[in-house]
Amino acid sequence: MSANKILSGLGLAILLSACGGGGSTNSIPAPGDGNGGGGGDFEPQTFFENNLQSAVGFCRTCHIPGGVGDVDDGRAFMLSSNMTQDYQNFFASWQGLGGGVTDNAILVEASDASEPHSGGKPWPVNGAVYQAVETLFSCWDDPVACTGSNGDGGGIELEPLIQSAHGGHGWVDFCEANNWNPDAELPVDPRSLVRAGYNDGRAVYYNAFWRDCHMDPELVGEYPHPETCGEFKASIDRGAVIMGEDPMEDENGEFKRYPDWLNHVDAGAIIRPATTFGGDNPHPVAALTAQQYNNLWITWGLPGRPDNFDELVAERYGFGAPSAEYPYPVGNEDPNATNGGSGHLPYGLIQTRNADGSYTGEISTNCQGCHSVQIGDQFHNGAGGAMLDATVSSRDFAALGSIAGVLIDRAGLAGRVRGTNNAQFSNITAASGVQSETQLADVVQNGATGTGDTPAWWNVGRRPVKFVDAMFPGDAVRVDYALFTPLLTDKQGIPDQQRNGGWVSAHVQDGDHYIMSRRSPEYPGTIDMALAEQGAILFHSKNLWADGLNTDIPRPMGGNGSCASCHGAYSPRYINDTAYLRDPALEGIASYVVPLAIIQTDSVRSDTYNEGTNEANSNTSVGYPETQGVEGIDNCGVQNIPGMQPDANGNDRPIGYAAPPLYGVWATAPYLHNGSVPDMWGLLKSSERPSIWKRQSKEARADQVGQVVMGFESDFSKGYNQEKMGWNYEVISCEIGASIPAYQCDPLGLESQFFLSELYGSLLGSWNVTNPPTLSNDDIENRKIYNTAMFSQGNGGHVFSDVLTDQERLAIIEYLKTL
Repeated sequence: MSANKILSGLGLAILLSACGGGGSTNSIPAPGDGNGGGGGDFEPQTFFENNLQSAVGFCRTCHIPGGVGDVDDGRAFMLSSNMTQDYQNFFASWQGLGGGVTDNAILVEASDASEPHSGGKPWPVNGAVYQAVETLFSCWDDPVACTGSNGDGGGIELEPLIQSAHGGHGWVDFCEANNWNPDAELPVDPRSLVRAGYNDGRAVYYNAFWRDCHMDPELVGEYPHPETCGEFKASIDRGAVIMGEDPMEDENGEFKRYPDWLNHVDAGAIIRPATTFGGDNPHPVAALTAQQYNNLWITWGLPGRPDNFDELVAERYGFGAPSAEYPYPVGNEDPNATNGGSGHLPYGLIQTRNADGSYTGEISTNCQGCHSVQIGDQFHNGAGGAMLDATVSSRDFAALGSIAGVLIDRAGLAGRVRGTNNAQFSNITAASGVQSETQLADVVQNGATGTGDTPAWWNVGRRPVKFVDAMFPGDAVRVDYALFTPLLTDKQGIPDQQRNGGWVSAHVQDGDHYIMSRRSPEYPGTIDMALAEQGAILFHSKNLWADGLNTDIPRPMGGNGSCASCHGAYSPRYINDTAYLRDPALEGIASYVVPLAIIQTDSVRSDTYNEGTNEANSNTSVGYPETQGVEGIDNCGVQNIPGMQPDANGNDRPIGYAAPPLYGVWATAPYLHNGSVPDMWGLLKSSERPSIWKRQSKEARADQVGQVVMGFESDFSKGYNQEKMGWNYEVISCEIGASIPAYQCDPLGLESQFFLSELYGSLLGSWNVTNPPTLSNDDIENRKIYNTAMFSQGNGGHVFSDVLTDQERLAIIEYLKTL
C-alpha cells in the first residue's frame, strides 16, 4: 500500500472517530449488543479476545507510539501499550482504512507477498490467523449475516521472538537436553541438511552446500563422526586440551587419556596442548625457553624487568589477560617443582609438556591468541582476533630465538593492522600440491589475501562451509589445524614421528568438535527488550528490496530479502515457521555466498585464489584428495573450483563472500571480512563509516606512560559503545604526504596506483615488501590505525542496509545483542 493511501486512510479514521461511525457500523460491536445477526450469539469482541488477542498483540511490537511502525506508512494501523484497548484500536484502524474484508490493508499487507510490509507476512492466506481476521472483518462489515462460534478461548499462541542458542552445534543442544546421557544417539548433523534444493522457496536462502568428508573413515584415515553423546563429549574434552585448555588434570588429579576406540594414536597416550608449527611436540620451533621469555623486556627497550611483566606481555601483543591456569617458571624456578612456575602466561601462550605430562619450561603460541578476545575481566574463548598484533609478538619472539617468529614476521602473515591478519597460509601450502606447470605458474602468481578479520569459533557449528569465501567444506577439518602442522625438526633433537600430516589427522576431529561446541557469551550490558522484539521482526521479515528499494543493487536469487535471508533465522517465531526453514534444526545456520555484485565489499580476498592455486590446494592433505573421484563419496577439495557447488538447477555457486551466522556478533567488532568497519551502526549505515580510525587504547600505569605499549581498551564500561555496537574509536584525518603511511590519504603514494595493486594481487608475498618496519613503540602504536585507502582494506559494500531508517537500525542492533 502506498504512503498516500495509508495517510488518506489515517485521515478518514480521524474523521470517522470524530463523527462516531464508519464502515458498515456506527459504533464498536460489543458482546451482547445484539449484533450477532441471524438470531445467533456470535459476539465480535469475545471472538477477538478468544482467537486473535495474541496474534494482534504481535502487531503491537511495532505499531505503537515510538515503535518502528510509528511512521507515515504505518500510523493508519496503531495499537497501544494497553492490551485491553486492542479490540477498540483494531476496529478503529479497520474502519479508518475503509472497512471491507479481504481487501482491507490490515489483512492485505500481512498476507500478500506483493505488498511491502516491514513486519513480513505473519498471516498467510488460509492460515488460522488470516481466517480468524477474515471472520471478524466479515462480522464488522455485515453484522446481520454474522454467525459462528466465539471459540473456546484457546486463541492462537505465537512462539517467542527473543531466544538464542548462542551458537555451538545442534549436537550440543541435543546432548544438553538429554543431560549428556552417554548412550543417547546423536541425530544427524544439522549442517548436513544443507544440500542443493533443500530449503529452496523459503525465506532463508542457501547456495553453499555441505560435503561429508568422513563418509568412509578408512578412506580418509580419520576416525568417524561420533555416534553418541558420550563419544562426542569425550572428543570435546580431548580437543579442549589440545586447543590449549590447561591444566590437563581431571578432578582426580589424573591426566586425561584417549579411550581405546581411538586407534590412530597409542591407547593411553597423554593428551597435551598443541602449539604453533609443533603439534603436541614438547620442543616446537616456535617456542622460547623460559629464560628467553623472561627477557622479552629487553626487546621493549626497558632498563629492567618490570614488576607487571605478565600484564605488559598481554598488552603489548594483544593476548588475553594473564591467568594462573597457565604457569611458567620465573628466574631459576624448576617448573615441575613449582606446579609449572610462579609466572602467569596470558591466554594465547602456553608452556609445553613432555610425553609424561611434565612441564618443559618452554613457551609457545596457540590458537587462542587469534581466536579469542578479552572483555573486561572475562576471556571469551573463540571470539575472533580483534586484539592480537602477531607481527609485533613474532618480531620480539624472533629476536630471542623463535624460528617461527621469523617466518611469520617476514612472510607478512601477521598483517598490517593490530587485530587483523594476512591468513594466506593456504597460498603457501598449495606449493606442495602442484602437479603441473600451469598450477605452478598460478601458485607463484597468486597474490596476497591482504588484511583479514578472524571469525568467531562459536559460529563454526552452524556453518556448512568455512572461511569468508566458502573455500572449504565445513567438514574438511584438516585445514583448521594448518598452523599446528609440525614443521622442521625438533629443536631438542627428538624426532617427530608424526610429521607430514599424520599428527593432524590423528587429532583434528577432536579439535573441531571442541571448536564447534563453543557458545557465544551473553551481552553484558542492558538490552531494551521491547525494541529488540521490533528488531527481531525487522531482521527476519523486512525485505530490503521491496517497493522500489535498492533498485541499483541486484536482489539475491532466493530468500525473502531480509537480514535472515543471508544470515539465518534465530527467533523461535521464525525457526518454527516452515515459510522460513524446512526443518527447525537449521536454526542459526547461514550458508549463502553473496555475489560480489550484491555485497560490493573489498574484493581482494575473493579475487586472490586463482584456479591453479585452488587445484593445487585440493591435491594437498587439507583438500582431502582421497575423496576426489570416488563414486558415492563427497569431493572435499576446494569448493571454489567450477562445478564443485552446483545448485538444484545445475548453476555454479557465485564468487563472493559467505554471510556468517551472527551469534555473539556484539563481541566480534570490527566488522566485514577485513575488519574495516568499527561498529554495527556504520555497517548498517555506510555514510557513517570512518575512512581512517584508531580504536581506543588502554591507559598505561602512571609510572610507565610513554615507556610501554598498551593494548586496546577492553573494559566494556569504558571502551564499548552500546548504542552503535562496537568499540570506541578516534576518527583520524588523512594527510597528503604524511610521513606515516597509515595517515596518508594515498598511503605510500602508491597503493591506489594500478601497477602496485596488480603486484600485490599477482605475486605471492609481494604485499610484505612495502610493509613499514616495526622498530619503535611509536611504530607499534601506528599499527592500531586502520586506513581504508590501503590495499585490501576498503570499507565499502553492504550498502543495501542503507535503506533502513535510523529507528530500524537501532531496533536491529538491539536484537543482535540478544544472539
